[in-house]
Order: sequence, then C-alpha cells, then structure tokens
Amino acid sequence: MHRLPLRSAVVCATLLFAASPAVHAQYARRTAIVEAVDKTKDGIVTLKVTKSSDWGKRNVVGTGVIVDERGYVITNAHVVDSASKIVATLADKTTLDVRVHAELPRYDLAILRLVSPKKKLKALSFGPASDVLVGETIIAVGNPYGYSNTVSTGIVSALGREITMPSNEVLTDLIQHNASINPGNSGGPLLNVNGEVIGINVALREGAQGIGFAINADTVKAVLSKHLSAVKVSKVSHGMKTEEKVESEGRDRQKVIVAAAAGEEVRKGDVIVRVGSLKVANRFDLERALWGYKPGDTVEVSVLRDGKPAKVSLTLGGTTEAVSATTRGR
Repeated sequence: MHRLPLRSAVVCATLLFAASPAVHAQYARRTAIVEAVDKTKDGIVTLKVTKSSDWGKRNVVGTGVIVDERGYVITNAHVVDSASKIVATLADKTTLDVRVHAELPRYDLAILRLVSPKKKLKALSFGPASDVLVGETIIAVGNPYGYSNTVSTGIVSALGREITMPSNEVLTDLIQHNASINPGNSGGPLLNVNGEVIGINVALREGAQGIGFAINADTVKAVLSKHLSAVKVSKVSHGMKTEEKVESEGRDRQKVIVAAAAGEEVRKGDVIVRVGSLKVANRFDLERALWGYKPGDTVEVSVLRDGKPAKVSLTLGGTTEAVSATTRGR
C-alpha cells in the first residue's frame, strides 16, 4: 500500500476537516450567570494600594464596588488600612485616585471616594440579605493575586456565620460560600444570578478549600445609610422614619415604607418608589437621592399609596428642621 508522507497526511486531514459541515451550537450559552457578570462588570473596580509602615512600603491589590454614580465605593477596611496611596482602575481601564471617606474596622468595611471621575459611573444594586437561600447559585468577582476581573461561581453554603479576623475584630452574620476566592478578592461583590450584590467578600478559611465568607448586604447598606446619609453629605433632612420590606417574588420586591412622616401629606404606609430621578429600593437609595440638595429645596417623590401611584412634593429641612409636603395624584 502506498503511504503518504506525514506532512501530506496532515494537509489532507486539514482539508477534510475544513470541508466538513459547520458545527451548530445546541444550547444557549448566554446563561443567567453570563448576564449577571456582563451587567455588573462596569460597577466593579480594581484597587491598587500602597501601604507604608516602619518596614517600608508594600503594594497590595483588592476590589471595590461602586455604590453611587458620583464615585463612592465600598470595600474592606483591611484592604486600605495604612494606605499612603490608592488608585482605582475601572472596567474600561481608566485610572482614578482615591480618597478614604470612612474606615469602619468593626465591620471590616471602608467607604472610598473616586477623585474627579469624568463620567457618570455604574452603581451596582444591592439585593436583600433576608431572602438569601442556602444552596442558591452565587458569583464572586475580584482580582485574586492581581488577575483582574476574575469570575468564580459556587453556592451559598450557610448563613449567619461568625469569624474572628487577624485584627481580632469579630464579624457576625456572614454568608459562607464555596466560590473560589483568594487574596485580591477582598472587597469584591458576591452576586446572585440577578446581578444583585448580596455580600462583600471579606475572608477565606486559611488552609481550607471552598470556604469563603462575605459581609451580608443588609449590614453593608446599614453602614452606607449611616455614614453617607443626606444629613452627613449635604446637611439636609427628609424627616421620615422608614422601614424596608422584602416581597417573596417580583422584579421590585424590595420596598421602602414610610413608618412615620414629618409632613402632613406624607402618610404612614406610603411606599417610596422614586426620589427625584433615582429609583428607591432601600434606605441607602433614599439617602443618596438627596445628595446635592440644600435646606428649603423641594424634591418630587413618587409613592404608592394604597396600591395607587401618587407624587409628593417634599420640602427638605436642615439637620434639625422638620419638612413639609404636598401630594398630587397621578
């Protein structure tokens, strides 16, 4: 039998393969995980931190989550403690200097401010921690060992965990999960398949595999609401006491409900839907919607009252003043 030279055989095989019918995909590849990663990528930043000590300088990498379009970011306190310089890199590779707005070691959280962003940024949405399910699929995004924007997946392994950090601070009510995280993931988001931030990754169990921990979103929102309140940022008060409620289903299952109102027209039981141009899903949204206003300014608030939409014209007070409101139906 005549034998072809090896090189000829390879060429023939290549030609035969090229002539074969095209292979068609059998299954949709754009899964819920792909969608969640795609719609959140612009709200996640890489943090390059230079730390100074008696032993000199060292560089570390962490992750941050944009929580407001004007440049506020949440990360872990241990990422930025002792920092002499912090630089954030956005998804489009833009780099910005960073200032520390607040460090909260008790929660291992830090609030940062990006300096002079040239455009409106992408803020990620928080999901409620109260309806996180053991066994549900989760996504971790971060910069492990400097490999930027690394995505890993897993499930929620347990809720309500407690750990002691190297600083001896005890963190409570944590989400345990088995998505792969490493140094550099700290401060990055733990997402559900809807692309909502349900936690901020904080630690992994040393010497173990598949045991990671995240600060739950309700803790993060409470810290943000306190330290980035309208009173602290802009010295204005809306005068309302509110509570959050989570429905079991629905796209807009997170609701902010007025528990007590300062003005006669804002009623107990009103559901706040929008303040100015910002949609409100939690109390932090309510606070940040009022940044930039001054005492005496009026802001339009959309509410649901007895299931029906209405618009409320809310006049803001100062830090110790009451507010007034008028309502008109829609």
